[in-house]
Amino acid sequence: MADRLGEILKNTLSSIESGKEEIFFIAESTRSEIQRLSQELSQLRTEIVDTIKDVDQQQKLERRLRQRLMEVSRDYKKYSEQEMMETYSQATEAQMKLQLLQAKEVQQRTRRDEIERSLRQMQATIARAENLMSKVSVAINLLQGGIADIYQARGIDQRQETALRVIKAQEEERRRVAREMHDGPAQTLANIVLRLEIAEKLLELDPSRVKSELKDLKNLVRSNLQDIRRIIFDLRPMALDDLGVIPALRKYLDNFQETYSIKCELRVEGREKRLLPIMEVALFRLIQEGMTNVAKHSSSDRVMVSVEFQDEWTNASVKDFGQGFDVEHALDSSTEHFGLVGMRERVEMFNGHFSVQSSLGKGTTVEFSIPFKQEEGAAG
Repeated sequence: MADRLGEILKNTLSSIESGKEEIFFIAESTRSEIQRLSQELSQLRTEIVDTIKDVDQQQKLERRLRQRLMEVSRDYKKYSEQEMMETYSQATEAQMKLQLLQAKEVQQRTRRDEIERSLRQMQATIARAENLMSKVSVAINLLQGGIADIYQARGIDQRQETALRVIKAQEEERRRVAREMHDGPAQTLANIVLRLEIAEKLLELDPSRVKSELKDLKNLVRSNLQDIRRIIFDLRPMALDDLGVIPALRKYLDNFQETYSIKCELRVEGREKRLLPIMEVALFRLIQEGMTNVAKHSSSDRVMVSVEFQDEWTNASVKDFGQGFDVEHALDSSTEHFGLVGMRERVEMFNGHFSVQSSLGKGTTVEFSIPFKQEEGAAG
């Protein structure tokens, strides 16, 4: 029965994940259409301004010619038949052209209003899609939890339970990266594409402005490149593989201080050693999660990070001087508040120790210890 129920949950989970991909495709297609319509709307607004100017000029011309026609008609004895015919023809032509321009303006304004309505509807569609994706993600997590409960009910060992936790952590990391990519580089790249299309049109209409536009684009690309490098660094700092956890932490804390304007201090005690790669990653991620909590929740203006290398243990702590919180509530496994439960579980995966001390108005200290395992092939 448990096997059958587990299979049903897995199939349901697969279907929901497929549906999530479809929702994502709809959202991305809508974004592409928004970009196209936004460009059309921008161009249309410029054309409307030009048309309004043309209508104003044509109205003035039409009034002059109409007044001229009235004068010729009133004093027809002063003018030849040819002059009267020419005046009538000019007045009629001016009136027809004015009507065409006015019709063009109405048509442009109608199209503008249609595009603006469509853009509002599409923005609402994207908002609903993102909300639905969020709900689907919750459903996926619940199903994954259900699968985990079934496996636990069947008496699986601790390693299998840990594997499920790792999968859950991976999903959280994917969502975090997806949010960062969507809010940062993806938006900027869409803007760059739009600006490039504008620059392409300027080459034909006003070449003198292209140089300025390209200069702005270069700055935009440079900024976007920095965002992408930051995301890559957050995913897997190169210094972590090449130099070890301490150099990677120094670089991370420099970036953190620059980003959040929170003064960072790193203290290293004991003889620095290279650990197994998986342990260095764990140590870095734990400190990174602690720093994220500081930025989001502490309201602290400074933070102290400590790493101590001992013969059998590697100890670390993240201490802030902010508002503090209720530790018992934060470590309630049903809340997963501040990501502390995830940190504790990650430490327990390595048979380590984890603790949190916090007082309201006096700051927070997160401490953890991991048994030391030296990098394979290193001198010990």
